[in-house]
Amino acid sequence: MRKYLMLGAALLLASCGPRPAAEVEEVEIRTEVGDFGMLVNAIEITVSNPRSIKGLTAADFDLVNNVPGGYMNPATGAAYEPYEDDGIVVSTEGNVLRIEATPFSKAGRRGEAREMLPWELHCAIDSALNVVPDKVTAEHIDVLDDCLRGSFSFAGLTREYMLHLPKDKDGNVIPNVPLMVWQIGGGEYDKDMMTVATANRCLVSLAEEGIPCAALVFAIANPNYTYSASLYPEKIELIDRNNALQMAFIDQLIAEGKVDGNRLFCAGASSGGGCTLRFMMQFPERFKAAIPCCSMDPIVPIHKVDEKYPGQYADDIEKAWKGDVVYKWNGTDMVLSPMNVEAFVKLPMYFAHAASDRTCKVASTYAYTEARKRLGAKDDQMIIYSDEDLARWGVPAMLSHFSWVPVLRDYSEGKPMNWLVKQF
Repeated sequence: MRKYLMLGAALLLASCGPRPAAEVEEVEIRTEVGDFGMLVNAIEITVSNPRSIKGLTAADFDLVNNVPGGYMNPATGAAYEPYEDDGIVVSTEGNVLRIEATPFSKAGRRGEAREMLPWELHCAIDSALNVVPDKVTAEHIDVLDDCLRGSFSFAGLTREYMLHLPKDKDGNVIPNVPLMVWQIGGGEYDKDMMTVATANRCLVSLAEEGIPCAALVFAIANPNYTYSASLYPEKIELIDRNNALQMAFIDQLIAEGKVDGNRLFCAGASSGGGCTLRFMMQFPERFKAAIPCCSMDPIVPIHKVDEKYPGQYADDIEKAWKGDVVYKWNGTDMVLSPMNVEAFVKLPMYFAHAASDRTCKVASTYAYTEARKRLGAKDDQMIIYSDEDLARWGVPAMLSHFSWVPVLRDYSEGKPMNWLVKQF
């Protein structure tokens, strides 16, 4: 008996011996779409021996070059410095070590010579658990990984799409939900689907707020329609053709019971703000509300053009919204057709812009709202962000075009997304 007791004690002593060095098999990061790029919110390290990670705590780890995503600290007006408190939380499950942290820029931080310094995870106990971006073997993106991806063909075009469908607590898709379709900006034209999906928070904004609403975005391959696109019928026809394709896809979602055809919403920024306006011109009776943000000018020339007299932009727009002004699919081709002005002005819109926008001047938003008011619009809203407003969201004055940041982030009373959700 004494022999077996001594053997048991030896085995117990061996099991409680020094922690073996970790042998890392995989390093995965969990990321999310931020206002100005991707953010890392967790690192998962898979090791071969669970004992090598047993007992580790947050005090054993440190993150380096981990800065908030963005260009400017709203509190100081200066560039972001690395977090003083990394917010690290450590947990283990089997042979997987999970390190959660306050979300930080996946791109790292900019150094004094403006070079990018990559983020690093340091482990004071075992250097084998140090992580640099080159060691990452897989990335999982919150919300986007759960989206449906595919392509759709209509009206002679084929476009890729990404679609978020909300699920209940059991993981089942919720049927007949509202839909918000996002129109991409010129910076995302002719880019791959993931670039489009991660350029801003269009697909994740509602989901991260816990609001059960579908979100849809298409990758549009035609080149940016540029300033004064309204002077080029072929460019306008292509914008309208892309929108016809999107509407056909939405009709398919409605037929499948995925979204509610009576609760369709549209939003977009920059070139996408202009596309939002044209989408509503084509299908005003189909949508419940829209948010055109810092809109370009696919209706009449506004940008890079000076008014000959005060109010000229609004006069030109009012005229442009009468007669045969939109292209519609007739089953075989896109044909120039009249706009349903009555339905268009009844459709409520919330216009958003920054006062000092250097890319799409705020005069366009003033002109659009004035022209709609003249035609009978009564339910439009407008918000003009000051430089101080944008600074509170980390947007410096030099990037005042980025008014979609507060639009997609701010759900407080009276703001565009709050207004939109109240109509669900």
